[in-house]
Amino acid sequence: MKTLEIQIKSREQADAEFIRAYKGAPSHKRSAAKPGIFFTSLDAVRTLLTDKRLELLHLIRQHSPRSINQLASIAGRDFKNVHTDIKLLEDYGLVQLSKRGRGRVNKTSSRTISVPYQAINIHAVV
Repeated sequence: MKTLEIQIKSREQADAEFIRAYKGAPSHKRSAAKPGIFFTSLDAVRTLLTDKRLELLHLIRQHSPRSINQLASIAGRDFKNVHTDIKLLEDYGLVQLSKRGRGRVNKTSSRTISVPYQAINIHAVV
């Protein structure tokens, strides 16, 4: 099962990791990138993973909509709001949009939507 890891770290922890990576850069050493998404507070996670966005993730996995427009219809929500939520979720890697078919296509109906994870784990680093 593919699982997305979301970690909550203090600003100090995030800064320390950045400094370690920055100091390792001149030596051209590759540091092992930790997969996942990192936030500095639970409130920041809640801002991304709202109830409505979690519902969209569930609906995508359950119904495999062929477009954002179809997803909006399934969710009973306004297209513009669903589109905004999907683009944000895409920015964080929680959904993937891919073009369907060839030729001239309409952006709202030509993109299939998928969720590349079966689960999301949220961890607080103490």
